[in-house]
Amino acid sequence: MAPKHAPARSWSGPPGPYRRRRVLWPIFLVLLTCFIYVWLYGSPDFLSLSPALKDIGLGFSPDSSRAGRVAQARPQLAGEGLYPDVREVDALLHFIVDHPERRLDEDGGSIRVEGLGSVSVDPEAAVDLRVYAPDGDYDWAEHTRRLKDQYPLVVFSKTYCPYSQKAKALLATYDISPPPKIVEVNVRSDGPQIQAILARLTGRSTVPNILLKGSTIGGSDELHRMHDEHRLKRLLEEGGLVVKGEPGKE
Repeated sequence: MAPKHAPARSWSGPPGPYRRRRVLWPIFLVLLTCFIYVWLYGSPDFLSLSPALKDIGLGFSPDSSRAGRVAQARPQLAGEGLYPDVREVDALLHFIVDHPERRLDEDGGSIRVEGLGSVSVDPEAAVDLRVYAPDGDYDWAEHTRRLKDQYPLVVFSKTYCPYSQKAKALLATYDISPPPKIVEVNVRSDGPQIQAILARLTGRSTVPNILLKGSTIGGSDELHRMHDEHRLKRLLEEGGLVVKGEPGKE
C-alpha cells in the first residue's frame, strides 16, 4: 500500500521586501501627488470647513500645518491656479458693491482679511483675490453672475468732476434698468487706491470711468460721442440693460 502524503500547505509567512515595496509605492505616489497639488494651489474647497463648523470652534485653521501656511502665503491671483476664469476687475467690483462698508485702507492703511489678517494693498500689482472677498466667501462664479445681473453698468465718478456730472446726466435720460451703480471715489478713503487699480486693469486713469459688464466703454467724451452717433442705446441693450427713456431728452 502506497504511503499517504500530507496535503501541501501554502506559505503564509511574512511578505518579502519586494512585495512590501510593491504595496507601498502606489501609496507613496498618491501622497506625493496630493502634497504637490496642495503646495501649488492650496487646499481644495471640499476639504475646507464650512462656516458653521468654524463657528463651533473645532480649532482647525490654515496655520495648523506647513502646507496650510504655504497655501495661505501664496497669492491667489485672478486667471491663475484655482481661478483661471476670474477677472480681477470683477473681483474689485464685487468688493465695492457687496462690501460697501469695507475699505482697502481701513486698518491703518491695510485691510483685514479672513484667514490672512491685515493686508497692505499695492494697487500697481495684481491683488490677491482674497482681499476682494475679505469675509472669506470665495464663490467667484456666483459673485460674478450676481454682479452682472444686478449691476451690469458701473460708473466711477467724483462728485465735483464736471465730466462725471455730464456723463451721469446723459445716462439719466436713458432711464436704464437696472440703473447704473455710481461709485463716487472721492468720498472713499481708499479712493486713490481704487482709481489706481482701475487704471491698471482698464487702461483708464481718469473719471468718469464707465464699465459695462466689467469692460470700460470710456468716459464722458466717449459716452457723448456714442450718443451723438446713435450707438449708445444699442450698446447698452447688447449689455443686457433695458432702455426705457428717450435718450438725450430731459
